[in-house]
Amino acid sequence: MTNGTRFSAVSSLLLFSAISVGGQTSTREISLAVGASQFDASGTGTAPLAAIRAAAPLVGQWILGEISLSYASLDEQFSTTDTRVGVGEGQLQAQVPAARVRPYVGLGGGWLHYFNNAAGRSSATPTVSGSVGLRIPVASALLLRGELRLRSWKGGGSSGFVNSAAEFTAGMGYRF
Repeated sequence: MTNGTRFSAVSSLLLFSAISVGGQTSTREISLAVGASQFDASGTGTAPLAAIRAAAPLVGQWILGEISLSYASLDEQFSTTDTRVGVGEGQLQAQVPAARVRPYVGLGGGWLHYFNNAAGRSSATPTVSGSVGLRIPVASALLLRGELRLRSWKGGGSSGFVNSAAEFTAGMGYRF
């Protein structure tokens, strides 16, 4: 079974097993997003980005906890091949639970992993992020999502949080 087939099967299982019972309010969500990352690492540029995110309320509908896995392929100027990175992180998000548009801001952190081209950098390094975005319900269980996430992560050695990226994403989510 290929990775794509496994991902499709697990995604379908999650979607169909999480259909909410009539009369319940949809509070949790899972979303897929794609976009671009404008980065400043070993060189600057714009890279494609994909993310899967899951969020659930922690305090009413105002404070959400979100976990996210993302992947980008950076075209760094000091390497001959693209540098593939993955990010696993968590965020706390404050959301305005309005009826049609739900703006939010978030702060979080996690780990960025270099799948290749670490070039003297640790293969896994801490990252911090902040986000602003909108959740727009378009049906009882579907929502559109747009976001700007600013990220910083540690460089090689003891240089601190010197690498950065601005991630612009849009996606679709399923509420259950």
